[in-house]
Amino acid sequence: MKRPRFAYLRLGETPAHHDNGVLYCDPLTSLVAYPSFEAHLVQMLPVFAGTGLHVAIGDVDGLREYVSVQRSSDPASFGHLAGNACMRIIGRVTTRWAESELADTVFQLCGTFGGDEVIAAASGISHELFADRIRGLCQAIKVAAPRPCSFALATLEADGVTPDGAADAYRCLVSMVDARLFQEKEQARRNGHGLDGFVTDLGIVDLHERAGRASGATGGRH
Repeated sequence: MKRPRFAYLRLGETPAHHDNGVLYCDPLTSLVAYPSFEAHLVQMLPVFAGTGLHVAIGDVDGLREYVSVQRSSDPASFGHLAGNACMRIIGRVTTRWAESELADTVFQLCGTFGGDEVIAAASGISHELFADRIRGLCQAIKVAAPRPCSFALATLEADGVTPDGAADAYRCLVSMVDARLFQEKEQARRNGHGLDGFVTDLGIVDLHERAGRASGATGGRH
């Protein structure tokens, strides 16, 4: 399957006519901005869900503490500037990683919700290969950026997703991955330490099965 081509707009650029669509980029990280990321992934879900869609969410470890330290040690940094510099590096590392490590996929998209996180989606490679490459991204960020980034990832089981059900499937998959990431972070805090570039893998998930279990659990309460 031929990979679709899109125009990427960055700060200061204005939309022109593009037959293949436009993806708006976050001006700080140059990753695809939310909600453009969500809208495009929902649109593409029915196309690529049949071959399995991988999603990984990364959240910077200890960024608040890092910003506080920088603010106290470097008055010119104003704290948030240090955080911005960190996210700019992470965005650059992620972009270069995607260009090389996701070049063999039929679909790939890297974005951000607009805070201290990275989202990567891809289709056309195995779950194991995607997970291995996310571990590579995690290590690359740890080497290049002032703070590491921990990830959670999952693969949507190859199945049909209709256009009408795409938005719900997207939210369910992303919420599942996001929840696991923050569970890991919360557990690490309760244990007295933070994460330091950790990758947790939910494996291949069946949204229909999970929806059925949730429905059954809800029914049992009535």
